[in-house]
Amino acid sequence: MKSSYLLSISLLITIGFACKKESTVNPTSNEVTISPPNELDNHPIAISSDWFDISYDSSGIYILEEPSSSEKNVSYLIIGNNNSLMYDTGTGENPEVNNTHIKYLLDSITTTPIELLLSHFHYDHSQNIDEFDYVIFPELNFLQASIGIDSIYNFTSQDLSYGSTPSSVKINEWIALNTEFGIGGKSLKIISTPGHSRESITLIDLTNEIAFLGDFLYNDWLIFFDNQDLSAAIESIDLILSQTNSNYKLFGAHGSPEVNYDKLYTYRDFLSCILSGNCTGTDTQLFGSPCVQYTYQGMTIILFQ
Repeated sequence: MKSSYLLSISLLITIGFACKKESTVNPTSNEVTISPPNELDNHPIAISSDWFDISYDSSGIYILEEPSSSEKNVSYLIIGNNNSLMYDTGTGENPEVNNTHIKYLLDSITTTPIELLLSHFHYDHSQNIDEFDYVIFPELNFLQASIGIDSIYNFTSQDLSYGSTPSSVKINEWIALNTEFGIGGKSLKIISTPGHSRESITLIDLTNEIAFLGDFLYNDWLIFFDNQDLSAAIESIDLILSQTNSNYKLFGAHGSPEVNYDKLYTYRDFLSCILSGNCTGTDTQLFGSPCVQYTYQGMTIILFQ
């Protein structure tokens, strides 16, 4: 798939990081050091890891950056009173600890049961899925139509964009779109935001006014695979704007985690400019595949042909 070039593209880009872990990294070990053992909101655990850069948002969210990963991924752990939610699973490129790539770290942060929700299915967001016992999917008709009575979802090559893992996952719960649900005392909502991929979702923390955008918008080059995806993305932006306001924090899944809220408006103008023909792209090839590169007010979009 053309989206396999995400891996190579990200290697060309230098990304700064806004949130860093508080403790010192031991560069010779993949062990995790934690202190003090307190997982309550506003009392974060200080964690040292030689792979993950871990920071804490005062709303009870751990931000897990992977600066050494090929995609500079960012995942999020939302801590609740009785259960917690993991948003994406890490890239799986790091060495294992206790036979896991990310669960060992989460178990160091919280003893609550952790439910998993993917922002979308691309390979760099769905690795390590087998380390989670409880997996949530959004109620999207085309996903539900692919499920048998065994509740197993089989990932396609188009889903993953690159590679062949994970191959499948058992779904434990479906969450309705645009409907509030609770995780550990927090009120959350899922909305469908296609553009980067058709199953992409945005997770909205209504309690703390935070929106987790996945790959829909982040602080780096944005990737599209079809002209129709540009129109879908505009509709998704309008939906995000209707469900949030400028008080909301936005978090993306690559590079520096927090995205300026006004970037949604710039993004919408950028997409409209491309679709209207007023923005002229540069025809080029990346790694043997034709694409068009557009730039607009500090943003870059790569559209594969």
